[in-house]
Amino acid sequence: MTGIDLSGKLAIVTGGSRGLGRAMAIALASAGAPIALVGRDGAKLTETAELIRSGGGAAETYQADVTKEQDVRRLEQEVSAKQGKIAISSTTPA
Repeated sequence: MTGIDLSGKLAIVTGGSRGLGRAMAIALASAGAPIALVGRDGAKLTETAELIRSGGGAAETYQADVTKEQDVRRLEQEVSAKQGKIAISSTTPA
């Protein structure tokens, strides 16, 4: 994502604990976006957040199952309260 500046544009990435979700989160963070990482595996989310932070990025983790409406509603409130308005969303298959 060279040449793209996403500074200050909060990105929420579901499935951010591994695979394509992890790759997208790292790429978005390298372009300056603060990241809200979402997934079911808390330990893997933490690993991804640490990778982003070690590269100078900002990331917060949120454990949730986005196939459950109650988790999505809680997630929306938590992310908004902690990190602000979401500008970019990326969803990867479960």
